Amino acid sequence: MPTKCTVFPYIYFALRNHILQYISLNLLRFCMAKYLRKFFTLAVKDVANQYAFPVKSMTGYILTKYCARKTDFLNRAVIANLNIGKDDNVLELGYGRGNGLQYCFERVVDGDGVVFGIDRSPYMEDCARHRFALELAETSKIRLDHAPDLRDLPYPPAVFNHIYHVDLFYFIHQDHMFDICKELRRVLKPGGTLVCGMHFSRLKNLTKWGLLNETQWDPMRYMMCLEPAGFTNIKVDYKSDEKAGEYQLISCMRPLSDEELENPDIAMKQLELQIKKEMLVSELMKSRRKLTKEELSILNEELPIGQVKKS
Repeated sequence: MPTKCTVFPYIYFALRNHILQYISLNLLRFCMAKYLRKFFTLAVKDVANQYAFPVKSMTGYILTKYCARKTDFLNRAVIANLNIGKDDNVLELGYGRGNGLQYCFERVVDGDGVVFGIDRSPYMEDCARHRFALELAETSKIRLDHAPDLRDLPYPPAVFNHIYHVDLFYFIHQDHMFDICKELRRVLKPGGTLVCGMHFSRLKNLTKWGLLNETQWDPMRYMMCLEPAGFTNIKVDYKSDEKAGEYQLISCMRPLSDEELENPDIAMKQLELQIKKEMLVSELMKSRRKLTKEELSILNEELPIGQVKKS
């Protein structure tokens, strides 16, 4: 019969192996959990970046398809609210997969109206150009433009009857919001409408998943810039969809009478300033040199309403 001296080593080695196995298993779990947390954080960050600025990738493809399906009802609701006539010019900001462009096109196809689209993402522009290849080639009813900075839209003053957007202002820095609103008023015709579509319940889910911050889609940070930028009749309408539930429409309009349109002196000064800026930008793009302080002041120069007194 084994003595205590012979049994003890077996107990010792068995206990040691059990402890080592326990430590190794927990260490493995810790490392895997740490790796998975890091992987999940990077994955969420990638999806959030793709949501703000889609690029050509599997993630970008799946996400933009998903978003287009989820916001389709909102595009329809916004466009119905605009009451687009067949001779109206319409601008969509951030058209994505182009569902909104399609619905607008159907409303102007028999008239003189044109549908314009602006998107920062070259991938989205490429997708839209493929989708509307026939319309772009055979008609002049759809025009797609690229504008990396919404503070400088490539359009003359007072050209659009309607401007609308869905899922856009969440990604605009607050420091730029007022300037962008002012630029939207510039290209909108007097009496023209600006409408933004929102779906709070979907945005809350995106916040819960870590794709958005709640402060990003706070409607007040957008609406507080509309009146100072020159818009009137600013309001939020709460609507309801049978499947999606409650959604929100922020709407406003450019006043029917604007001093800068009625006063030829102001209009001429604005035209001179715009030409000066365009010539400077063109020269800088060719030379690829750095801006001087004087040139920077020209690009930042603005002509406040009422600067030139009526004679």
